Amino acid sequence: MQSAKLCQLVLLIIVAGCTTQPSKDPKVANAAGSDIQCHTERQTGSLISKTVCTDQATRNAQRAEMDDLKHVVSQSGCVRAGGEGC
Repeated sequence: MQSAKLCQLVLLIIVAGCTTQPSKDPKVANAAGSDIQCHTERQTGSLISKTVCTDQATRNAQRAEMDDLKHVVSQSGCVRAGGEGC
């Protein structure tokens, strides 16, 4: 009886390990014709990396925000929290 439960548990673990997940590999995502790109990043103070995937619209918005911030810094010389100049 106990060995039957152990066999069921092992089988469940094997099946769970075989489930498919969406590919986080940028080459696979791009090959599928989507504009999703993924990269691994680690937050400051954390030892654990995580995969972040973004689409083209999100990357464009992030790039525009960075360009705006660069413009503010170049005009004022410094930036406070909230994007205000010093």
